[in-house]
Amino acid sequence: MFDPVTSLTASSGRDAFEPAASGRWEPRRALALSVARKRTAFVRGMRLFFTAGALSIAGLLVIQLVLGSGGNVTGETEAVSADVRMTNPRFTGRDESLTPYVVTADTAIRRRDAADGVTELERPRLDYDFLEAGADVSRVLAESGRYDLPNRILDLYSDVNFRTRAGYTFQSNHARIFLREERVTGEEAVEGTGPMGTIRADSYEITDGGNRIIFSGNVRARLIQDRTAPIPDASTEEGND
Repeated sequence: MFDPVTSLTASSGRDAFEPAASGRWEPRRALALSVARKRTAFVRGMRLFFTAGALSIAGLLVIQLVLGSGGNVTGETEAVSADVRMTNPRFTGRDESLTPYVVTADTAIRRRDAADGVTELERPRLDYDFLEAGADVSRVLAESGRYDLPNRILDLYSDVNFRTRAGYTFQSNHARIFLREERVTGEEAVEGTGPMGTIRADSYEITDGGNRIIFSGNVRARLIQDRTAPIPDASTEEGND
């Protein structure tokens, strides 16, 4: 007589407990899915971070390689006020023919307001095959100078003395050496001595690796023909007083 009631009560009891059991498991499943999504997002972010870092490093290496073709500089640096002073600087590079050169000095000063890559030099020197082969590279070329690294131009000022591999020695108060082009110009009076004799002028230009020399303005020359020595093409241009 009581069996139907008992059966109905047992079935209802199981149905009553099933939602509660399902309700306890749903939050755990949702929590696990949330943690998995966060972990996936974290891993994806780390991958993007490392990929971006690798690309940045590769870009920096490319930039250094490009800039390195224009030359490098080494030396001991010291900050003085807003300027940077470097002791025993050493600038290296190559000209268009890939001939190496080295610019050194007692001291280099990079001014805060100077153009990028422009450095003032004290007692500069130059080791370059454009000058006389086997010359003493420790010899000071001038009392002061300025090196434009991006354009590879070396300006020499005050008591300038240098000798080309063609055998000419020059004394002046200014010389601009275009290291990229194997060319020298001077806007100050110059005195030169070489296989052809002696010469004085208001300005000069040396091209073709030292084999062609042009003197301009108030040119005074004393030429001595030396048939045993190679004779470069030396031409003069009289300037107007």
